[in-house]
Parts: sequence; structure tokens; C-alpha cells
Amino acid sequence: APGMVTVNRDGRQYPLAERVASPEAMYLIRDMMQDVIKRGTGRGALALGRDDLAGKTGTTNDQRDAWFSGFNSKLVATVWVGKDSNDTLAEYGAQAALPIWVDYMRGALKGMPSSTMERPENIVTATIDPDSGKRLRSGQSGGISELFRKDNLPPYKERTIRKELEQESGSEGTGTFEAIF
Repeated sequence: APGMVTVNRDGRQYPLAERVASPEAMYLIRDMMQDVIKRGTGRGALALGRDDLAGKTGTTNDQRDAWFSGFNSKLVATVWVGKDSNDTLAEYGAQAALPIWVDYMRGALKGMPSSTMERPENIVTATIDPDSGKRLRSGQSGGISELFRKDNLPPYKERTIRKELEQESGSEGTGTFEAIF
């Protein structure tokens, strides 16, 4: 078809599917899946010593199936573990499938340089309150750093002051610095 984009692999032309997800959505999803490896159930992949991996463990009800799907910008691999009888494995994806994935990827990624995705310019970092999900102003403590599209930043958390200061200032019940002045 005219205008169809193709790629040459081993001397043959293959059509490329049209991109339907925005670079921003792909970046945010990839970041979440990198957290699975950095802080979540996929921590076993840290054994590879790479900064470009993302993935997700999975386990079905009754632990009948377990899997790990992981990738970097150049390679994707999924390991599924289960029984033809559909009996329980009594294991989770992180215990059953992830070690197999790590063993495979150790060889598959050997000598391959880190391949990270460039951050789209309209993705920004903001510090948010983990309890309310609202954005914190500089100087407010207790926040965590999260990524957002510039046009989708959460509202700022209301400023609060100590109860004693509210009572002293006569602004009791307002919870704001502005009411003091």
C-alpha cells in the first residue's frame, strides 16, 4: 500500500504497524515498569546490573501460571511457567519465572550497551504528597518524586500550619498561613 512504512530484516521487507500510543504514554508506562524492577516484585532482575530494564511479574489465581515479561529498548522476552494439567505451581512469577528470564537475558544482553528511552520534553518531575496525591511546593517535606505530563500536573496541596499557631493568631480552623496576616 502507498505510504506504508517497512523495515528490512534479513533481506526481506516487513510492514511496521502504525504507532498508536504517544511517546509520553510509552515513557510513563516504561517508567512504572522500571519501578517494578527497582522497587517491586521484579527486583531479582537487578542481578543483571543494568539501568535500562523494565518488566512485570504475574501470577494467576491459585498460582496455576506464573510469568515475567521484561524488556529494554532493543529486546523483549517473556517467560511463562505452568503445568499442562493446570495444577497449581505453588509459586509466584517472581520466584518461578523471573530467575529463568534473568538467566536468559544475561546471555542475550551480554555486550549490549544500555538502551534507555529519551524523556519527551513535556514530561516533568514533580514532588507530591504520597497520601493525597497533591503537588508539594518547594520546602514542603515528606514528598515523593513522580513523573507527569506538563498539562496533567496535580493541584498543589493546601498549606497548613501548626494548631498552636492557628490558635495564637486567631485564625483557628482555617489551616492556612494567609489567614494569619
